[in-house]
Amino acid sequence: MAQFSEDIDGVKLSNGHAGLFDDEVNRAASTGINVLIIGGGVGGLTAALECYRKGHAVRVFERSPRASAGGDMFTIGASGLHFLDHYPNMQREYDDVTAHNLWMRYRKWTGEDIGEPFSFAAGTPGSDRHKHAAKPPIQTQQRPQFHAMLYHQLERFGIKVRFGMRVVEYYEDVERKVGGVVTDKGEKFEADLVIAADGLNSKSQALIPGPAEKAKPTGRTVFRGAFPLEIATADPLVNETFGLRDGRYPFQQVWMGPDTHCVIQSYVDKHGKNGRLCFGLAFREPEGQVRKESWHDTVSSDEMLNVIDRLPGWPESIKTLIRLTPPETIIAWPLNPRDPQWTWHSPGARVLQLGDAAHPFLPTSGNGATQAIEDSITIAECLSQSNKDALPLAVRTHNLLRADRVSCCQLLGFVNAERLHKTDLSSVSQDPSKIAFKTPRWIWGLDPEVYARENFARAAGSLSEGEGKGFVNGNIPAGHRVEKWSIDEIEERQRRGERLELEGNWS
Repeated sequence: MAQFSEDIDGVKLSNGHAGLFDDEVNRAASTGINVLIIGGGVGGLTAALECYRKGHAVRVFERSPRASAGGDMFTIGASGLHFLDHYPNMQREYDDVTAHNLWMRYRKWTGEDIGEPFSFAAGTPGSDRHKHAAKPPIQTQQRPQFHAMLYHQLERFGIKVRFGMRVVEYYEDVERKVGGVVTDKGEKFEADLVIAADGLNSKSQALIPGPAEKAKPTGRTVFRGAFPLEIATADPLVNETFGLRDGRYPFQQVWMGPDTHCVIQSYVDKHGKNGRLCFGLAFREPEGQVRKESWHDTVSSDEMLNVIDRLPGWPESIKTLIRLTPPETIIAWPLNPRDPQWTWHSPGARVLQLGDAAHPFLPTSGNGATQAIEDSITIAECLSQSNKDALPLAVRTHNLLRADRVSCCQLLGFVNAERLHKTDLSSVSQDPSKIAFKTPRWIWGLDPEVYARENFARAAGSLSEGEGKGFVNGNIPAGHRVEKWSIDEIEERQRRGERLELEGNWS
């Protein structure tokens, strides 16, 4: 059986690692805690960086044969960006790949404007009061560039991701105080803590107490695509409609239709280079249509054209854009949410789920990547506030600090979806705020590392004395009382024609 150690692919993970201080990153003294991370997505890689910075030994397994540069765009809030302050080189790289001066506009599906274009950052309530001027409340990022940025920092640390490692089973041995995994080749690997950051349908679910939260098909799908901007802007009509604002600035548009919407972004980096055109079209499938959850399920441009033709009125510009999309580029992803899962760790707390493995999000939440990063920051800090012998308590404390907040963020995704798909567009007129995503201050205004540090002792103490019921989280909407909810309950309210009302201050 392969053993976990601090020696990863011949690189010694210690304060004496060559190049560490040249990178200007201050690493805490070794905690003696070994962490095995399964999954090389945004959450898994951030967990690796933060755990290493906090003095924990780290290993990362990824099932893909190589580092992926795929994907399109995602939003990320300021709460998920504070960790960059500890990584000067990564902070500079983030600044380089960020879409500076991003503009935003809303339109009806026919091309009719809903208000005037506005600064993307300025569209967030309270953004002018945000104390971190360098971190707008919410930004959109290109997933390949963000992903590469995380890999580059791993390389600076000398942490090598092991690719082609497909995990088929998770286990824990409480007596020996380890968690472990089994690969498809029959190999076993163990650590003090195994973090399952391997996304939906993680095999770690078999260890989580309670019934598995099954996917709840909504009958809705999103077609997502990304390709070089120059392909799109070569067509005059597409360039005029979807190109850079004033030929210079990144531009994001949301086109709204009955029970459908399309997000389109033209992107360039800080230096006006690496242009990409990204889009996502959300729509309702015909009755009985079922798609599998796979990032490899591609559809043709003709199929996407057939979808928009179901709603007459789309202009020729968007049809031309779809025709220009290179083959094998459009991904079909069904929107199948899960009920909130309140426990993310195994009974002995030696295996912990993180990101989508613990709490998948609807795209309308705009929060999936942010919450995965917050998970990563929090578990690294909780482990550093504890010690190796008390590791299970640190894991349970992490769960206590995170679950309430995540359930609120998941609920917000349903509220945003309702605003997008249930609002009478004839009543919107020229006021895009009636349909814009809610991006409340209680989400983007949090520093998750500080929150975990300041609340760890009280939260851990409440668990030591009971079940944590005496601890009240302050990282949720003020005045909101967290209660368990289900998607079935939300759908029943919608069938009755009721709008989702949120208790407390969600602004």
